[in-house]
Amino acid sequence: MNGARYWKLPFALLLVTLAASQIVTDFFGATQFVWWIPRVLLAGSVVLGFALLLAIASIARWSALERKRLWAWLALSVAISVWCTWTDWGFVRARPAGAFRLAHWNACHAGNGEAVACVDAMLSFDADAMVITDPGASFSHDGAQRLAAAGYQIMQPGSFAIVSRVPILHAQPLFSARGRVLSRIELLTAFGPLRIEAVDLPSETTLPRYASMVLFVASMAEIRGPLADIVVGDFNITRGSASLSVLAPNARDAFASVGVGWGGTYPRRWPFWAIDQTLVREPWQAVRAQIVDPGRSRHRAQLVDLMKRVATPE
Repeated sequence: MNGARYWKLPFALLLVTLAASQIVTDFFGATQFVWWIPRVLLAGSVVLGFALLLAIASIARWSALERKRLWAWLALSVAISVWCTWTDWGFVRARPAGAFRLAHWNACHAGNGEAVACVDAMLSFDADAMVITDPGASFSHDGAQRLAAAGYQIMQPGSFAIVSRVPILHAQPLFSARGRVLSRIELLTAFGPLRIEAVDLPSETTLPRYASMVLFVASMAEIRGPLADIVVGDFNITRGSASLSVLAPNARDAFASVGVGWGGTYPRRWPFWAIDQTLVREPWQAVRAQIVDPGRSRHRAQLVDLMKRVATPE
């Protein structure tokens, strides 16, 4: 093996690691940490590495064959990087007229001094309904009255709040144990009833996500009831993970489907990880999704515009 091949080896191994982790995701607890490395950072390192090697090859006058090989590696790394980061960002698209906007935000147990700013943020979402994780004192200091004046009603099923302009048909906590929380909410929208599951899952990094999700879903088998149309919340699981399909089978990630801008949600100032998500099941579909900075809390907020497919007679 010549010197040029030695130079390529670490970047080639990094590229293989990127592709393999994209396929396996969090299925194995022992390798989920590799999947958690932000795709954009890992992919950027690989592409930059091969680009630098190509520059060195030109300056040092490596053989023409070696330079062609580096061009091939660079092209491959760009292709794999685009594949691995494709759901992390989205193109600009307008808010569809008539869509139902559902917002989600983890307020992280807001204190009394943050109440005014929290309600300001909620009103800025311009949502038809909002699921707020750990609202804390968000509705104090006339916050509830300000929301009521804007046409919202508030119910608090467990550690969540549902803030809605449309009728709330049902709001009930279903499960709360070992750091896992799930509540069931049903709203009456212009498209018909919308069944929502709000979830908040553990953040411990040593917890094997896939195996723990299987146990979580099994423990709720007798109380969960029919599958919800929407599963939304702070999953502490990154977008595209295999474990999410256990909790919400046949559901599509709203941002991965129709996202606008950058899709990271955590931490708020440098959102490399997408751990707050909205999973949508047919006949509902997301028609636009955006991640916004509410100006406080550790998390960014999700704004998802929804419509319901109408079955056409054959």
